[in-house]
This record gives sequence, C-alpha cells and structure tokens, in this order.
Amino acid sequence: MAGDEIKRERSGRVRESSPEYGASAPSAQPQAYAVTMADRGRLVLPAGVRDRLDIHEGDRMTLWVDPDGTMRLQTASVYARSLLGMFKHLSPERHAVDELIAERRREAAMEERDTRALARRHGRKRGK
Repeated sequence: MAGDEIKRERSGRVRESSPEYGASAPSAQPQAYAVTMADRGRLVLPAGVRDRLDIHEGDRMTLWVDPDGTMRLQTASVYARSLLGMFKHLSPERHAVDELIAERRREAAMEERDTRALARRHGRKRGK
C-alpha cells in the first residue's frame, strides 16, 4: 500500500496578500499548491484556488513579478479596486465632481440671465 500514501505539499512562494478575494476570509496559514508548467507556458490553477478566489474561465488576471522572484497573481477586478483613490493624496480637500457641478450651475445661471435679457429686449422691440 505504498501507492496510497498522502503526499505532503511542498512549500512554495505562493502568497495571497489581499483579503478582498472571494467571500470567505483568508486562512491564517498561507496555502501552497504544486503546479506544473505545461506546453506553451501554461499553468493550471487548482480547482480549490479557483473556487476560493472566484476565478472563472476567461477572467482577466494581472501577474506581478517582485524583484526577489516572487510572483503574485490578481484578478482584474481586485487590481482595479486597488487603484481606487490612488490620486487622492494630490488634492485631499478638493472634490472634482463638486467643482464640476458648481461650474455647471454657474453656467446655467448665466445662460438663464442671458435668455431673460434677450427676451426682454425682444419683447420691447415688438412693442415699439
């Protein structure tokens, strides 16, 4: 029964740094999975990883290679969420949306004044 032995997983450089993946909280212990490089450089993610991270066929991914050789893989949605607010530090007290709304209201008020003035002038010309 030597063939029935359970193989211990090798430790690797797999790490998950974002708790935003999936609905469940990441476990306290990092999980390592053995994968093999296939033809044309393809890697197959184990079903447990795909289920945990809610990855489906056709999903876009971002692969990061750190200077120490560590690879990180992120789904496009997690990567996009990581970019939210990245320029907030450039103008912490300024809100572009509020400024745009205020500018549009000023323009609308000026257009309204111009329209009323034109209507008054036009009305006076007809009356004469």
